[in-house]
Amino acid sequence: MLGWVLIEEGRTADALTHLGAASARASRAGDAVAEANALIVLALARAALGDVEEAAQGCERAVELARRRRLDRGEARPAAPRPAPRGRRPLAPGPGHGDRGPGPGRPTDTADVPRILLLIVQGEALLGLGDEAGGIGQLDLAARQAESSGYEDGAVRALGALLRVSADADLRARYDAAVARLTQRT
Repeated sequence: MLGWVLIEEGRTADALTHLGAASARASRAGDAVAEANALIVLALARAALGDVEEAAQGCERAVELARRRRLDRGEARPAAPRPAPRGRRPLAPGPGHGDRGPGPGRPTDTADVPRILLLIVQGEALLGLGDEAGGIGQLDLAARQAESSGYEDGAVRALGALLRVSADADLRARYDAAVARLTQRT
C-alpha cells in the first residue's frame, strides 16, 4: 500500500525501496500472494522510471508465483474458456482497424513492444492471483496496443490469455485475425 501511495505522490524512487523490502519480507514469510502483489507494483514503479526489462522480469516472477499458488491449492487451469459473466460488455475491436498508420498487418513499432509485454505479464499475473477484472483490463489494453502497433506476436499472446477467461466471440475473431496475420508474415 505504501508503494502505491509513494508512486501516486511522484516519489517513485522511494517506492522502489519500500516495494523491494515488501517483496523480500513476503518471500521470507512464504506469502506468495503478498510477494506477487508487491512485485507487480514494483514493476509499475520500475517501468515508470524506464527500466522496462527489469519490470517485465518482476511481472514474470509474479506470474510464476501465482501459477505455483494455484497448483499448490489443487486448482488447474480451466480446460475451456468460461463464458463472459452476465453484465459484462463484449470487448470492442482493437484500434487500428480501418485507419492508416501502424496497425494489424503493418510493420511493428518496436518502441511499443517492451510496454506491451509488460502489460501482458501484468495481466497474466493478476489473473493468476484471482484479480480477474484487473487481469482482463491489462490484457485488453495490451491486445489493443499490440494490434494498433502491428505487434502480432503480442496481440496473439494477449488475446489468447483473454480467451482463457472469456468465450467472447469478438475476442475469438480478433485472435483468429491476429493468428492469420502472424502466419502470413512467417
